[in-house]
Amino acid sequence: MNSPKRIIPWNDIGLLATILIWAGNMSIVKQSFDSMPPLAFNSVRFFFVPILMLSIVWFVEKSISIERGLWRDAILVGLIGNAGYQVFFMIGLNLTSAATSALLIATTPIWVALISQVRGWEKLSRTGWIGIVISFIGVFVILFDGATMSTNTMIGDILILISAMCWAYYTIGAKPMLAKYSPLRVTAVTLTIGGIPLILIGLSEVLTVNWLAVPWQGWAGMAYSVVLSIALAYILWYNGVVKVGPTRTGIYASLLPAAGVISANLILGDPITTRDLIGTVAIVGGLLLTRRG
Repeated sequence: MNSPKRIIPWNDIGLLATILIWAGNMSIVKQSFDSMPPLAFNSVRFFFVPILMLSIVWFVEKSISIERGLWRDAILVGLIGNAGYQVFFMIGLNLTSAATSALLIATTPIWVALISQVRGWEKLSRTGWIGIVISFIGVFVILFDGATMSTNTMIGDILILISAMCWAYYTIGAKPMLAKYSPLRVTAVTLTIGGIPLILIGLSEVLTVNWLAVPWQGWAGMAYSVVLSIALAYILWYNGVVKVGPTRTGIYASLLPAAGVISANLILGDPITTRDLIGTVAIVGGLLLTRRG
């Protein structure tokens, strides 16, 4: 008698791999800042990102065009959801810890829910509102660390929160394009649009860096961020959204805060504090309740 063939859950494995890649990205990128400033890092990175992403889209879909009626959405998403997100995130990450960044960037679904509520696109239930309140309690615990918190750290935390709001705009603003085109094409086009100001913003820092003196760890961080964190992770993530649905995908997204804190501890030696644990539990618990609501 033949035993039933075991089906390997490749889609779930891909989603879990994406979370691990993104969790490691914050610590690895922060490590790269030891050899190059954040805006210079971003400028060089986004010279390569559009080339790689557009090449992948052309190879898969044989087209990279977006109809003229959707160009306004593409430009706004590119400038706010990509360029704005990257600038605030990179500067914020340079000022605060990778662990805190992972926790605060995970509030993106909360901002999506709030914006959707304000615009009248979705109506939150009581459970959803409770989830938002719990998540913000977690944010409060992380932001206000008493006497040990410096002004720079506070600024960094706030910038990470602003970057989460920018990414929330990407999630909402991209909907009209995603109704007609694949997530891969929308991502490639908006990353290219957002990449133009990112290259220009960091150009002055690029000119001050002695690139021949950058150690291999700095270039390795750059390669990790371009090839794994953006190209491979985006493909795996959006494949998961299509194959297993947004609800199950959202469950994996809730793993990012804990994975980011652990990654920062293993890679950078950032201590896992009681504050981090309380913040993680509150934010993740709030996210799960918000998704249910």
